[in-house]
Amino acid sequence: MILPLFRHELRSCLLPTAIIAAVVILYACVIIGMYDPELGESLTLMRDAMPELFAAFGMADQGTTLLEFVVNYLHGFLLVVLPLVLVAVLTSRLVVRHVECGSIAYLLAQPVGRTRLMLSQACVLILCLVLLAVALTAFELAAAHAMFPGELVASDLVAVNVATFCLWLFLSGMCWAGACAFPNVSAARWAGVAVCTLFVLVQMLSGMGDKLAWLADVTPLSLLDPLGVASGEAGAVLGTAALAVLGVVLSSLGIVAFSRRDLSV
Repeated sequence: MILPLFRHELRSCLLPTAIIAAVVILYACVIIGMYDPELGESLTLMRDAMPELFAAFGMADQGTTLLEFVVNYLHGFLLVVLPLVLVAVLTSRLVVRHVECGSIAYLLAQPVGRTRLMLSQACVLILCLVLLAVALTAFELAAAHAMFPGELVASDLVAVNVATFCLWLFLSGMCWAGACAFPNVSAARWAGVAVCTLFVLVQMLSGMGDKLAWLADVTPLSLLDPLGVASGEAGAVLGTAALAVLGVVLSSLGIVAFSRRDLSV
């Protein structure tokens, strides 16, 4: 790792990370506040009126506990799409922008290898995701304790958010691999994001009727089962671990591809 570069890039990435974190925390607090039996009845009526729409956004099952409610209304869609936006922005800043602006020539002129350079950039991306996960968990626990004392077990929420973080690792690995591998700037910026978006759209379509339910099994997102991880189910834990491993492998392949690219600098 190149510490001066790591610190510089981390400072440049903190603002978009803070913005996405603020939006995610706001949604989390609002959704926790919505855990109310009276409001739950209203949500049930809305869900019965538009079952396909609620299922598409991962909200088909309201759940009977606060943890289930939060997972179904927050982790099924919002905690996939919003972190994906952050990953797209950070990947562009950390890789694509340097190639596009030509500043990669200055970085490569330093007495460091390409692998070490890109490893430092990847660590910035992962640290930003860690900060997002930690901030989200802290505010969720605080909001749940303030509004519904004793309703949420901290260890279960941590397990759920760790599982979700593993999904973020996969999404970041996909975007990182595309940014590092493609020589065309537009393709590098959007290829990985487009594939991840396709996974999300397929996952949404799978909830819009029994005829499309099979689509849920064709995307890596189906490996994520936060509630199963919280309850200690072996299949859920293995699926989550697979997402994390895939993310690390994709990031590693991206670094290898970048180290072999002809950058014409």
